[in-house]
Amino acid sequence: MRFTYFVFFFFLIVGISYNSNTIASPKLISDNKVIDLQYELIRIDGLGNDEIYILEDLNGLVIINFWASWCGPCIEEIDELNKFQERINKEKLNVRIIGINIFDDLEEASNFKIKYNPRFETLFDKNKTIPIDFGVVGVPETYFVKNNTVLFKYVGKITEEILEKGLNNIKNE
Repeated sequence: MRFTYFVFFFFLIVGISYNSNTIASPKLISDNKVIDLQYELIRIDGLGNDEIYILEDLNGLVIINFWASWCGPCIEEIDELNKFQERINKEKLNVRIIGINIFDDLEEASNFKIKYNPRFETLFDKNKTIPIDFGVVGVPETYFVKNNTVLFKYVGKITEEILEKGLNNIKNE
């Protein structure tokens, strides 16, 4: 069992290192995978008032960002996601951003929320099942979902440019 964890984290670290050092232009990976959603997650408020959040339907456009508190690129991308959330609010775009912590315990995820102040919906996957269904291989990964179908995903640190590119690709479909 330890060997399995070692192999998993080895490839996770290699993948994160590779993605953060890649110079090529950002590439959205087409997926077109329908997801059958029924997840009981925890909404993190950072104040200990966490509540159950049922994720069962992703109507409209939803950008889901998978993260972990110890992930350097996850920390770096918070400002980019916050700026994009501000744009969504300002322009009244029909888009939601959801951040889902998948590798920490609840206390670490709450501390991250307090320290970095993501201004979008922040959830915790206590059962650690959602990354399996989405096919997440590491963090950060960002998925562009429309009406319960993953249209694109991006592996690595997300930027406003990539978020805009994903939004435009969906609008042009």
